[in-house]
Amino acid sequence: MPQRSMNRPATLPSRALALLLGLLVTLGGCVTYASDAAIDVAVTEPSVSPAATPAAAPTAALVSAPSPHPTAAPTATTAPTAATVPTPGPTTEPTAVPTRTPKPSAAPTRTPTPSASPTPAPTPRLHPRPHKGPFSMDLYRRNAMVSQLENYWCLPAAMQTMMNIIDGGTPDRSYATQKRLYGLARRLSTDKLDGKGGEPIGWARGLTQLGYGRYVVSVHRTRGEAIRTAAKALRMTGRPVGIIAWRGAHSWVMSGFRSTADPALTDRFQVTSVAIEDVWYPRISSIWGRSTPPDTWIPVDRLGQDYLPYRRPGVRYPGLDGRYLLVLPVGTATRSR
Repeated sequence: MPQRSMNRPATLPSRALALLLGLLVTLGGCVTYASDAAIDVAVTEPSVSPAATPAAAPTAALVSAPSPHPTAAPTATTAPTAATVPTPGPTTEPTAVPTRTPKPSAAPTRTPTPSASPTPAPTPRLHPRPHKGPFSMDLYRRNAMVSQLENYWCLPAAMQTMMNIIDGGTPDRSYATQKRLYGLARRLSTDKLDGKGGEPIGWARGLTQLGYGRYVVSVHRTRGEAIRTAAKALRMTGRPVGIIAWRGAHSWVMSGFRSTADPALTDRFQVTSVAIEDVWYPRISSIWGRSTPPDTWIPVDRLGQDYLPYRRPGVRYPGLDGRYLLVLPVGTATRSR
């Protein structure tokens, strides 16, 4: 009996020790896994008494209270921080609402202001009106021709005559105008010009510059081709044509023609005669004979007496020599002056 009572007191401390160890393990677990920083501090090997080793060996490694090392104190102070500051849960970032890209809108259409319909450019009206069968036309106006007022002024006299035909109204027959045209034609000629007079190019450029529509020097191999071209241009533009006569020594004006058909309707026509203004009139040439009055109709088969291939003595004009030359109106029938 006495022996049994001596063993009982030893039993109670063992149970109490076990309960205390269990409580410490429970509290130590909360601190140990409070944060990643506490793990390295809490896992510390403590020194344990030999009497307690058999019963508590499996859990001694987790006990931090009996450890004499000062490192256990920081562990205890960090616990409240981990426990009292809740780790916020993952916050869902607000998803941006995609902004709809506006479709490019068409530029606003300006409401047109009501206006009258645009007037189309006038179509040149041919006079006389196109018609089938034989055709005849003449642009000449009474007193339009001006004789050359100097022996070497045939070119400016022809320019003056053509201007009077185009202008209509009271013709300009003055010496001053003819003299001015002579100076203009010479200035617009090439540097090959030799002696007095002017060149065909000066004639064409002069009329163009003065606003009587565009004129060009037209070059042809045959007389028949030249006359057909002259008739077509006269018909379609309503302006007279210049003819370089007497191998380039003289200037005529062609104001009209007669043909087998209207050149405005077909290219299958033949010119039978032409109306000529010879600005040499009323003089008589010792070489070319008597000149004709204004607006004289000359049959085409008689033109060979005066309308001959271009050839000027002492000066060569490549591309012009040996050809039939015209000062030809081109473009529309309306005057551009």
